[in-house]
Amino acid sequence: MAGLPRLDTYLASLPAGLASYPECLAKGMIVRMMAADERLAAPAVALPAELRRLLEDLPMGSEWIPEVHAMALMYATGDAARISDEGIISLARGRDRRAFESPAYRVLMAVATPGLLIRNAAGRWANFHRGSSLEVEGIADDGVHVGIRFPRGLFDGLHLRCFGGAMECALELSSARAAHADIVEAVPGYVRYRVAWE
Repeated sequence: MAGLPRLDTYLASLPAGLASYPECLAKGMIVRMMAADERLAAPAVALPAELRRLLEDLPMGSEWIPEVHAMALMYATGDAARISDEGIISLARGRDRRAFESPAYRVLMAVATPGLLIRNAAGRWANFHRGSSLEVEGIADDGVHVGIRFPRGLFDGLHLRCFGGAMECALELSSARAAHADIVEAVPGYVRYRVAWE
């Protein structure tokens, strides 16, 4: 669509555009958090009907929606607001921090150690995503290795960088210092992060 280059590139990479991978779902809270950001909530550029409906009739936070729609909406609103890749990552990180600081997570973050957060990361991923999986793959000399498996093209490089930022935010709020989640391998359908902190 005119003025939405990242959205166009993302949808073109999928086997059936917005209809791809109907078995992959995300919690509606993800869309509600994007819509709450005033820089993204009222795009000036026309969006595809499915994405426009998501913003006009926000899903319940606990409702499951197509993951492709949530990932596409991130690009559609970012493109419409002319936000750079780094800006999208910054916005996502801010949303993640606000979510982790919310009453629902505040107690967990206050008592969880960084190691406990990482050990339980697979379960938290499953609370927000279906059709993809996160696995803690083991501890190495250079940190903890975390992998995400997903249908080819569901998540691209920018999505994966945002997920790494979410891991860093969670660790920082659990008192980890110098937390970082670096992508060390990315192939179609799989990414591995090296997660480390002080």
